[in-house]
Amino acid sequence: MNSSYESDGMNTEKYTEIKVIDKKGALKSHLSNTFMEEQQLSDNAYAVQMNPETCTSFDMEKMHFVEVDTDSAYQAVSGSAEAGHQQQFNYVIKDKQFYDDNAKYYFPTIKGDLLDEKKILGLAIENEGTEMIALAPKNYYIKVGEKEKIKLKGINQKTTKINKQNIVDNINSGTITKAVNMRLGQKNYIMSKIATEKNGITGIHTKAIVLKDQSCCPYILGLKASDYIIDE
Repeated sequence: MNSSYESDGMNTEKYTEIKVIDKKGALKSHLSNTFMEEQQLSDNAYAVQMNPETCTSFDMEKMHFVEVDTDSAYQAVSGSAEAGHQQQFNYVIKDKQFYDDNAKYYFPTIKGDLLDEKKILGLAIENEGTEMIALAPKNYYIKVGEKEKIKLKGINQKTTKINKQNIVDNINSGTITKAVNMRLGQKNYIMSKIATEKNGITGIHTKAIVLKDQSCCPYILGLKASDYIIDE
């Protein structure tokens, strides 16, 4: 899934909603079940804090998080084996009536309508496949129909051939695959061709602590990988 304009993958459930309104609006907000508190800013201005309402119509036991970056997220969905890989969420919906009433505000519901697909704060289907392996954000392999797609941020795949087996070998045995990026550079009016060698596929993750079962945990001051307990 890929979010449309003015949206990102931030978990908004963890954040309260604060808005500045007049005295009449502040009094009215007290009637809401989501009201938390208010702070008077001036004679006719109040900062009102509301607890956002949340809901879900998906069976989360049938959905598994795979990979996420700034504005997209990939989920493994355990739906119907007979329906094919383009079934989307049709077989993991718990409350069908609620989904039918509200899906149009977030998901594309009109086939072939670009405006519906790219609506503000909406979600669009980026890829649908039968297999996916992700090492890190923007670093994954996915099989889309009969085609294979590999995403490696910062690596020129025209000069370095990366395949699924390279990713599998890294997970199973820690094999590092080198990559070479070519570019043109100019110094003292002399144009040169510069080759830069990088680690194309590696088990090193610089933005999280990776545990032995491939789980990624946040950096917390004073904690090491050995301080995390894996519940098996």
